[in-house]
Formats: sequence, structure tokens, C-alpha cells
Amino acid sequence: MSNGIARTAVLVLAVAALGACASSQQARLASLGPLQTALTTSPEELRARADRNDASAQLSLSLLYEYGQGGVERDPIEAYRLRKAATASRGSTPITTYIAGLNGKPGRVSMIFVPRYDVAAFQATINLACSQALAQDDRSPEAVGACGGEENYAELAARWRR
Repeated sequence: MSNGIARTAVLVLAVAALGACASSQQARLASLGPLQTALTTSPEELRARADRNDASAQLSLSLLYEYGQGGVERDPIEAYRLRKAATASRGSTPITTYIAGLNGKPGRVSMIFVPRYDVAAFQATINLACSQALAQDDRSPEAVGACGGEENYAELAARWRR
């Protein structure tokens, strides 16, 4: 009986680990949107959107400048500036909290302001890591994983070489 429970527990843990792996893979693919946009959109269109403060376009354009892709001359300083602009805070979201009173004293309401980001720093890092792997034609498991797996790496590599 306990042997059956142990096998069931191991099976449940294995399924959970595979599910977490699949969901992290999906999250990585979703995070690579700016790189995909950089490889499929003209630099002129990206520049126009970036000038209108579109964080995703700023990150996409920074990748083109970082590696001199899409007919854009390589400019690491402009790439850094655009990446910093893309990951900058875009204001804040107010959250109201109620703090209960103690010992007969009245409660109070407090406001907390949470910064809002259109592009998170981890998303910029993922896109930069995948771009670096593509630029170096690195096919190591780590590089392929950074780009979301074999199939996605092959698709991005084909676009990168154009």
C-alpha cells in the first residue's frame, strides 16, 4: 500500500515538474515578442513607434542597434539608451489598503503606489540573450533554451540571417 502511494507521489511530482517546464517555456516564448517584432518590422516603423514612447518598439529597436541588424548601423550606446527607456517605469498604479483599528481606535485607509512597467527587465534580458545566441550562431542547449527551444530557435535564426 505505501509503495503504491510512493509511486503515485512520484508520478504527481513528475507531472507537476513537466507542467512547470512547459509553462516556463510558454512564458519565454511570449517574452520573445520584441525580438520577433525586430526581425519582422522595418526599422523606420519601429523608430516611429519608439518615438511615441512604445516600450516594446524601443526594446525591439535596441536589439537592431545592438547587433546591426535590419539595415541599421551597429550602435551599442543607442541600443543601451533604448533598452533603458523600454524598461523604465511608466507611472504607478494606486492600491488602497484598509488598516483596522485596535483597542477601540478607528481604522484608516492608506494608499500604496506600485510602479508600472510595460517591459520588465527580465524580458529585456531574455531578448538580449537570445539575440546574442543568434548573432554568435550558438547552438548550445543553453542558447537554444534562451530562444524558446529548437523550433523557435530555427525560425528566429532563419529570420536573423536575412
